Amino acid sequence: MSLVLAAPPAAGQVSSGGARLSYTRGPGAEGCPEEQALRDVVAAQLGGTDPFVAGGGGRRVEVVLSRKGRRFLGEIALYDSDGRGLGGQELTGAACGALVEDVGTALAIALRPLRSAREPAPAPPSPSAPAPAEAASALEPPETGSLGRALAGPPRAPAPAPLPPCQPAAPARPRERRGPSLAWPRLQVGAGALIADGLAPAPAVGFSGFVGARWEAFSLSLEGRVDLPVAAERYRGRFYGVSWRGGSVVPCGHVAWFFGCGVATAGRVRHFGMVNVVGEALSPYAGLGLRGGVEVPFSYSLAARLTGELVANVERPTLHLRGGANWSVAGSSKAGALHLVASF
Repeated sequence: MSLVLAAPPAAGQVSSGGARLSYTRGPGAEGCPEEQALRDVVAAQLGGTDPFVAGGGGRRVEVVLSRKGRRFLGEIALYDSDGRGLGGQELTGAACGALVEDVGTALAIALRPLRSAREPAPAPPSPSAPAPAEAASALEPPETGSLGRALAGPPRAPAPAPLPPCQPAAPARPRERRGPSLAWPRLQVGAGALIADGLAPAPAVGFSGFVGARWEAFSLSLEGRVDLPVAAERYRGRFYGVSWRGGSVVPCGHVAWFFGCGVATAGRVRHFGMVNVVGEALSPYAGLGLRGGVEVPFSYSLAARLTGELVANVERPTLHLRGGANWSVAGSSKAGALHLVASF
């Protein structure tokens, strides 16, 4: 549903002191761009001038972003200095970044009459200055037989007809765009702790970090991970330890706060302190799996991410002990992690 923002007669009655902006990100829209992003869109379409002022009179513009099902909703309302409504509009979009650009375009159209009203009118020509037609005629010699007319001076050129007043175009609803905003992708960096099971004889605590690119509905990241050593069962009076370190490529699809990913991982399983073995042994490992989770935004640039994953261990290292005892990585491994994510 859409309403016309402001009729031109109402806009002409507004004070030239600018407009006040109220920008709110409601439930489900906490991760949408901040107020400055909207101001930049409006200013770019008004010749680089930000029409919003911090206080004073003039128009008041209210913008509220919220989540409506799988889409984002942007509600715009304009009020005059007395609080009377001048109009409103509702825009929807699948991508919040693109929706903010559409809202900025609608506001630029609505605020353009106000900016035009503040531009000074051209100064009227001086009465003493001759018109261009008069100056040209004064340089030409009088025609033969027209001496009286030449003495009387050249005929005055007719006054130009006044130009019709400039009428602002009726505000048009911006065309809705689907997909990520043109301002993206954004750089994302994250780090956190995890609990893993299946790569060692017992559950292990580990740490991981990642760097990647994030679009509105897609992300791609590279991760690094280290699992702390886990002591295996006692064998001939001694213990041996198992740990894991490696990296993963993780493409993800995002819908609101939720996401699902594919995981391709590779690394090495480290065995150390083994019976009758000096030093350590490193065995290659590889796996393919799935990951899901939720990302809760604290602000436009900071969020918490909770994930769980299940990986099929394609390459399974096996530890061979003297006496016929063997231990190998399980057929699948699981991990749960909590990360703090920063976006730039």
